[in-house]
This record gives sequence, C-alpha cells and structure tokens, in this order.
Amino acid sequence: MNFTARLTQTSLLGLMLFASNPAATLALGQSNTSTAPTASRTQSPIETIQIAHVSTPQKQVRDFCVRKRQTLANYFETSNFRIYLCYNHAHQLYYYGVKKSNGSTITLRARTEEGTGYVAKNGTYDYIVTGATLSIYNKGKRILEQRVIRSL
Repeated sequence: MNFTARLTQTSLLGLMLFASNPAATLALGQSNTSTAPTASRTQSPIETIQIAHVSTPQKQVRDFCVRKRQTLANYFETSNFRIYLCYNHAHQLYYYGVKKSNGSTITLRARTEEGTGYVAKNGTYDYIVTGATLSIYNKGKRILEQRVIRSL
C-alpha cells in the first residue's frame, strides 16, 4: 500500500537523501532510468513523493477494529486463530475469531469475567480466551484448547 505526501519544491531538496532509499521513489514526471530533467517539462512548485508504506503487526491488529468503527480492547493469537476483542461506540465488547487457514470469522458479543478472561457465547458454545489459552466448550465440555502464542 502506498501513500502520497505533497511537498514544496524546496522541501523536496531536503528529502533527496531519503529518496535515494530503494523503498522511496520520486514522482517528478521523469522516466525511472533518467535523472536529467526533460526540456519540455514545466516544473510545478509542488512535487509529489511516494513512500512505500510498511504496516506493523500492531497497526494491522488495531486496523481490524478501526475498519469496524470500533476500538481495540485486546488481541490474542493461537496456532490456528486470531482473536480480536473490540469495543463499539456504545462500549459493548465484541469477540471476532478469525480462522487462519481460510479467513472465516465468527462475531459474538463478549464480556470480561474476573479470573477467567474474555467470554463469548454462541448457543451452547462458550469461547474463553485468556493470556494463556483459547478454550472452546460445547455444553460445558471442552472441545478445543490452544495455547496463545502472541498477544498485545
């Protein structure tokens, strides 16, 4: 993903060293192989610089909730799942479980329980995530438990 920042020509000179970085390219209306300006081109006082945008894992996690117009409460990852806990505008907590293998998602209302962690219910299924494990129960019987390998 790229973003474009508009700069004045004088501030562009200060970025020449930065622009020599392979991750950044100057868009000056010239070919990529030539550094000489073309005679027929009239230079604008405003030039454009494009910078490759590198997203951090923490930003990707926050952006998951932001795309839903929510605020990140917590994040947990197991070997097979990513669990996002987000608050909506009414401060209601939601559990988003995303399966890594195919991207399928389950969205459930959630709550925090003292000494337990985050709990989300789906009929007879209970999803409980702590800093250590994700556990899924059906009618009170544990059917899955995975160790948390990453969290915020």
